[in-house]
Amino acid sequence: MFTLSPLTQHFQLTPLCRFIRNSLSITLVASTAVSAQSEAPNTPSTTDTSGLERIVVTSQKRVQSLQDIPTSIQAFSGEELGKNNIANLLDMSESLPNVHITETSSSKRIFIRGIGSGTNAGFEQSVAMYKDGIYLGRGHQAKFPFLDMERIELIKGPQAVMFGKNATAGALSMSSNPANSLFEGNVKVEVGSDNERRYSGVINVPVNDDLAIRVAAFKESRDGFLYNQARDQDEASSDANGVRFTADWQLSDALHAQLKWEHGNFSTSGSRYQYIIDTPSRDEQIASDPTNPGNVGYRSFLLSDTSGLDYTSAVSGDQHPGGLDEGNDTSTDNGALRLTYAVNDYEFTSISTYSQYDWDALFDADYSEVSLIRQEYVEHYEQFTQELRVASPTNQVIEYVAGIFYMNSDLAHPNDVLLGASLLIPELPGTSLGTLALFEQEQESYSAFTSFTWNMDTHWKANLGLRYQHETKDVTSEQSIYALFEDGTPEAVQQFANAAAPAISRSLSGAGEHTLATDRSESHLSPSLSLQYFGFADTMLFANAGIGYKAGGFDGSGLNSSQGTEVDPNSGFEYEDEKATNYELGIKSEPIKNKLELNATVFLTDYQNLQVSEFNGNAFVVKNAAETRVKGVEIDSRWAMTDHWDLSANVALLDFEYQAYDGASPTVRQAELLGQATQSLTGQTGAFAPDYSGNIALNYETTVGSGYTLTANLAVNFSDDFFLEQDLDPIAHQKAYEKINLRIGLLDADDSWSISLLVNNLTDKRTFSQANDVPVISYAHRFLVERPRSVLLQGAYFF
Repeated sequence: MFTLSPLTQHFQLTPLCRFIRNSLSITLVASTAVSAQSEAPNTPSTTDTSGLERIVVTSQKRVQSLQDIPTSIQAFSGEELGKNNIANLLDMSESLPNVHITETSSSKRIFIRGIGSGTNAGFEQSVAMYKDGIYLGRGHQAKFPFLDMERIELIKGPQAVMFGKNATAGALSMSSNPANSLFEGNVKVEVGSDNERRYSGVINVPVNDDLAIRVAAFKESRDGFLYNQARDQDEASSDANGVRFTADWQLSDALHAQLKWEHGNFSTSGSRYQYIIDTPSRDEQIASDPTNPGNVGYRSFLLSDTSGLDYTSAVSGDQHPGGLDEGNDTSTDNGALRLTYAVNDYEFTSISTYSQYDWDALFDADYSEVSLIRQEYVEHYEQFTQELRVASPTNQVIEYVAGIFYMNSDLAHPNDVLLGASLLIPELPGTSLGTLALFEQEQESYSAFTSFTWNMDTHWKANLGLRYQHETKDVTSEQSIYALFEDGTPEAVQQFANAAAPAISRSLSGAGEHTLATDRSESHLSPSLSLQYFGFADTMLFANAGIGYKAGGFDGSGLNSSQGTEVDPNSGFEYEDEKATNYELGIKSEPIKNKLELNATVFLTDYQNLQVSEFNGNAFVVKNAAETRVKGVEIDSRWAMTDHWDLSANVALLDFEYQAYDGASPTVRQAELLGQATQSLTGQTGAFAPDYSGNIALNYETTVGSGYTLTANLAVNFSDDFFLEQDLDPIAHQKAYEKINLRIGLLDADDSWSISLLVNNLTDKRTFSQANDVPVISYAHRFLVERPRSVLLQGAYFF
């Protein structure tokens, strides 16, 4: 009898944990009972075209069935991405339980099981992203849409051995289609809501028997969907275009080369942050001192205006000193050269990659109609990686994959924050104070890894992995304060402002003047161990354990409080590495062969020094939460009900708890009304950690008329309520919701053209993906608005 007792002792503390235990127990009993009735052999089954399509993944550096991987993993083929209306990372987020992806004004943020990186130029994601072998550790590297994709794999939980550093939450592996030996292609035109226009094309050309090239390109644009009352327009509008070139060349019977290069340009104009005021807390503070209604600072002035703004839409203005044309522009290049040499069933692989981006953003950092804070962000990033690895023959008693990895990167991040001081200090008419910062970082990393598989007998398999990694970071940070004056500003005011600028700016934004140069070096050894049991037909039981690390680093906010040439240890300029220790038990089963798949994973992960990005009222700073525990269950299923209908369902339960986290940033109410400098989040949940989430998708396919294929897809994505801000401010809270997406398509009998209607968020649910306090202005909050209902008509021609 398979027993969960060693691990489930940890899952008996709460009703949620007991439910997790019981859910997995029921799954095990049901799956093994059905499987025991089958006399099929224990070897992996082949594809039955009348049932479920076999999902193939490469997350373990080999081509394998998803059902053979001893961890929680979800995968989408290129066809499934289209069926589920998934065009980019943001679309994919809603289809993945326990996953939250959002794109803020300054970066992408990815959370898995409540663990992820926030907004700060100094660090990388906690989810290791790879595309065609290129490491995409920074959000701006991953803006290219899902164009001409082969598959996408999401592996949940720490994945240090195969994906290296900064995979403490999980890993995302994306693969675009290779060039092949067929002359083929397609052209797509899409027109939709908010004046959305998408154009894309793919062409594959075999040059000769050994060489083929493939080119994919896109261009898209969309108007905004959030009304900005101050500017009297919908925001934020977007434009993007890009191209990918792929060449596959069989140099000899044993040697194959593949080159991929993609270039993209992405721009947005305006803001999609909604401005919301915490009126109850503000009124509570006023009531605490009714003789001084100004005790809420600048907020009392703003709320007494007569502009007629209702503060339920965007209200960002553009009358800032120096002007403000809000928006951002990004240019990206990603390239990879892969050489594969196969000899005597061994496979040797070399992957050389280059990635770079330039990002320039200008935005209204007070998010109000008042000309208070203007911020300009610039980033230039370059990265080179080299991986060499060998994979042994398969179907052996001992199998292995081993390799070495090198990475070098350079980041330059100028940052200019301009504050309208005259609005806050009447004695400084026509005066603005600025903080000019430059953060530069050079990063170098070496690692060696190996994974051994021991096929003990027909029922048992053991996997041992190990990765050693050494990383260094060298940084310089310069911050200076300056004053900017309007024409006609009195000389006496200018002299006073120039002399007092550092002190005034520090009191308002917390930024110090400094010139810092420092470095850090760290080494980690990350092991993993898993055990697989195949004693039941078409069923695998597994248990695994592993340790992963996320590198420490430095604050790149440009508003750090350190002064002079020495790092203030209380400023948070340097933060420590985090450690994740993960345990999983699971089952992957096929109770009805080629018709029904049912997978489940119970997990428990302990984090030490978890890196948390918090907004302290002025900037995003990184802190280390002392101890955090994440536990839960994830269940994935696919069911080919008939020749025409199939169903997929994915559900996740999550229990996130800070077991020891004192010194967290306080909420606005705690800071302003109660006078707290910090708060304790010990025993509390984290942001982006709903108790449950999931999706259900129903697909229908049939033949109509003279051989036409009619397809329909109905997907329901749902989530429990969760916090949108790391300080767990009650106002920054997303209610539970369900979103429905619909797709109806018609493909002609010769597979030469198709037409489809896509509706996302059919019932027009209003949701937010992130929230934060507004700098300087008390009791004001900004909410990142997700798109309402949208309709898209797609026409495609295939050749």
